[in-house]
Amino acid sequence: MAAIAAPSQKKVNAYTWACGLFAAVGSLLYGIDSGIVSTVISQPTFAMYFTPFTPSIKGAVVSTFGAGSVFGVFFAGWSADYLGRKKSIAIGAVIALIAGIIQAASVHVGMLIAGRIIGGFAVGIMNMTIPIYNSEIAPSHKRGLIAGLHAQFVGVGFAVAANWVGFGCSYATGSFQWRFLLAFQCLPALIVLVGIFWLPYSPRWLLERERDDEALAVIKRLHGHKGEAYEDIRTEFYQMREQLRFEKSQYVAGWSELFTRPSNRKRLILAVLVQAFTQLSGINVINYYQTDLYKGLGMSGHMYLRPCRTSANLICLFYVDTWGRKKTLWITGIIMTIDMTLVMGLSGGFVHSNNTVTKGFIIAFIFCFTIIYSLGYNSIHYIYVPEIMSMTIRARGSSIAIVSNVLINIVFNQVSPIAFAQVGYKYYSLFICTNIVGAATVFFFFPETKGKSLEEIGQIFGEDVIVGDLEVVREKAQMKEVEMVERFEERK
Repeated sequence: MAAIAAPSQKKVNAYTWACGLFAAVGSLLYGIDSGIVSTVISQPTFAMYFTPFTPSIKGAVVSTFGAGSVFGVFFAGWSADYLGRKKSIAIGAVIALIAGIIQAASVHVGMLIAGRIIGGFAVGIMNMTIPIYNSEIAPSHKRGLIAGLHAQFVGVGFAVAANWVGFGCSYATGSFQWRFLLAFQCLPALIVLVGIFWLPYSPRWLLERERDDEALAVIKRLHGHKGEAYEDIRTEFYQMREQLRFEKSQYVAGWSELFTRPSNRKRLILAVLVQAFTQLSGINVINYYQTDLYKGLGMSGHMYLRPCRTSANLICLFYVDTWGRKKTLWITGIIMTIDMTLVMGLSGGFVHSNNTVTKGFIIAFIFCFTIIYSLGYNSIHYIYVPEIMSMTIRARGSSIAIVSNVLINIVFNQVSPIAFAQVGYKYYSLFICTNIVGAATVFFFFPETKGKSLEEIGQIFGEDVIVGDLEVVREKAQMKEVEMVERFEERK
């Protein structure tokens, strides 16, 4: 008789890793598209080709990408449910490929902006769908690591585009200097399109569509291990199927369910808050303005920073399933508060002085702030949102939360230059307040979700859960198997 192993004792099999990593290739699009634009517009041949490249045109080229992503996120909120997670990723890849071709072939600014809007739409689809897909294929004990691959690949994409490829193209001549950069966006889209046929559908989406046999086959391949009792796979399948059937019998899936049902309102509020606190941490404001400070001291900030941020995010992924989401978030919030206080205090006392030692400390604390953020918030807001949502509202609820993040970022993009011009370093006091409020909110109100299956998390929000504890079911299944063996032996 094969023993039934507890989830914490299991390893993630190679097929699950392959699926999670391949889906995350689509996440490269977000990083590449975000990082490529700053490199492109800095190329001398680009400015000459599109002359006059005024500040207003420059702003339009950069900001229209975010506008496109908002519409892409809302589209994915529908398509991920209706067409499935897998097909939504494929649609995003097709649109991203078209957008890359349009941008690389641009002959005037209007064509370039159109390509940026379309590219933003594709990235919005990927940004919403990939964390959901990975959270639904991952075993509960490693869901944080696999779902967090999205943020890891976004960071890698940004580093590749903004640093390595951009640096290489700076040595080119003519329009190749910027056209190749824009065409580079097509590479991950092509990879996704080639391999999407081998990517399985989400087993939970298959069960929602009552394609039970296909779902069982996918679960067996994703979570099965050599020598493992088949009953263990059936137990996981049973929990998913029964809970989804119960939810479908009780609730009508739709946008209104997000607001009319108290448990769903709580889920949505927490999802929006974790996305809001991500932006209210001040990370993007730090990112936008640290380069000027570094240049003033003869340093190139981003060239040193990006690899460290990516490494810090990887450390977070390896520990988030051990530490948990809640503890990581509130501790990160407190440490960011302390760090931001030091940045503000030192800036207020020494930023206009000739004290290079203190300025070095300011740079060090700004550097540390981005590392601290990557150790905590950077991945977890992508992990936490899909896992606190029930299957009936996961896509729609995630889309609202992600759009909240985008809109807050847009506000800061508009307000921050004015704020720095008016109050200077005192602007950092806003983020000192928001970080401490965020830490307190997470500590007192956010539930922990580590180690629980997506179906079990419903209990946290007061939902009726048909199969509430997978461990209990496993133990019962094992006891039943033992009893059957004993009876067989007695008959002999």
